[in-house]
Amino acid sequence: MNKNTKKLLALSFMAIFIVSTVSVAFLGGGRVASQATATDKTITGTPQDNYKDKDRPTFCQTGPAKSNKYITEFKVPTACTQPLAVMVDQSGNVWFTESNTGNIGKFDPSSKSFQEFTNPQWQSGEKSMMWGLASAQDGNIWITDSQHSLIWKFNPIDKSYQRFAFPKSNLPDGSFPQMLLIDGKNAYINDFTGRKIGVFSTDHVGPDLGITSIASPGNDNFTSSMVTDSSGKIWYTIWIYQQGGSLVSYDQKTGNSTQYPLPQDIQAPNGITVDSSGKLWIMDTASSYFFDFDPASKKFTKHITSPPPISSYGNASGLIKTPISRPYWAHFDDNGRLWFNEQVANSLAVYDPSAQSLVEYEVPSKNPNWSDCGTLSDCGVAQVLDFTVNHNKVWFSEWVEDNIGVLDSSVPLPINVTTSDSSITIHHGQNATVLFNINPQEQLSAPVSIITSSTAGPQTIAVTLQQTRVTVDTPQTVKVRISADNFATPGTYQVLLSARYQDITVSKYISVTLE
Repeated sequence: MNKNTKKLLALSFMAIFIVSTVSVAFLGGGRVASQATATDKTITGTPQDNYKDKDRPTFCQTGPAKSNKYITEFKVPTACTQPLAVMVDQSGNVWFTESNTGNIGKFDPSSKSFQEFTNPQWQSGEKSMMWGLASAQDGNIWITDSQHSLIWKFNPIDKSYQRFAFPKSNLPDGSFPQMLLIDGKNAYINDFTGRKIGVFSTDHVGPDLGITSIASPGNDNFTSSMVTDSSGKIWYTIWIYQQGGSLVSYDQKTGNSTQYPLPQDIQAPNGITVDSSGKLWIMDTASSYFFDFDPASKKFTKHITSPPPISSYGNASGLIKTPISRPYWAHFDDNGRLWFNEQVANSLAVYDPSAQSLVEYEVPSKNPNWSDCGTLSDCGVAQVLDFTVNHNKVWFSEWVEDNIGVLDSSVPLPINVTTSDSSITIHHGQNATVLFNINPQEQLSAPVSIITSSTAGPQTIAVTLQQTRVTVDTPQTVKVRISADNFATPGTYQVLLSARYQDITVSKYISVTLE
């Protein structure tokens, strides 16, 4: 395989993840181990044997667990388990699914020890993207199995597994039980390709879960993850990749659905969550955007992340002209801050709606086989495909580096940023200057990079920096000129001003109204 082909494949891998068809593209439908000959792979007696030797660096880790000031990683003892879904129980233990073994694992943060619980019903060589993981009120743990269209129940007391069939779809792409939400005694599962939401009671006893199917309205290809609001309504998105879709509100009491057309900018709305005020938040995995929706005003507002660090995408080929971060799933913490994973930026981000700020933490481990790294070192992504928030700790999995990681958000940041204005109004063909203040909170060992992004296109708003690298040994101020095009469309947009220092990016939003 030549270098150009490898680069194109790396870009294809990223695109495949957008629509969550990893199991179709990579995991196949049968016993992968039987597809390789003896000369293709070295038998190790570990889950690595599900891959040929040449594919193991791509799927089974490229190095040891790493750490930085904010993030600590822990290597799963068994090689190539491919941890995916992750949750924290009431005792503080971290549970995760192993998509390459069919097992569930547990990590004890106090002893820093792992336990992996063998699933005796799992056939050797099988794999499945096990996206959904949640604990019920009775302590049992429920798991989705997309490849086999199954739901598993794991009993932490006797370490037993029980499997249940998920209602199959007659659609061409079949069923794909993906995310799992437990609210009270009700469990909700989105059928990603089967155009429905499945609902069952975690108290149900018997060989059949008695799953009720809520059909998704319309003919959109995908039904994404769901969330329930304070009134019990189910909210989720239905969409066709890059062709639009709807935000759906389903009233469980009446059985009625209401659809709200998604903005044209949303191309792959995977993650969804709700804040304490009832506002919905949607992640677009095909861009650097995330959105909020106010049910009262029926208005969507677009937000943006900073551009991903070059260490995540590499761009050795020069083909990536506009790198994106791909926000995936989202959760709120105790302080009302929105956390989300930026899949191809290899980062975890936290947005504070009240402070209009964003902090992005880069994950230490990187797998170069999923990016356009070429000969670049310390480049790539670990495929952080799921995370959970537990007070000031954010636990996450690294699917291709076989790590469980934790981010400690209580660790002080190295810099603090402020702006002279939180909002400005400018007219066509005019400009305004905003001051971006960077204050060191510790002695910095390298310059700080200043970068910008905007929810408006370059033909609408242009952002010009006085300087792009600043030595911040004392408080510094950078002048930022924000200009409106002569033919710009009136409206309100966001400009994000960011200061990036090593593996941390600290940002502030400015609301820009064009008149």
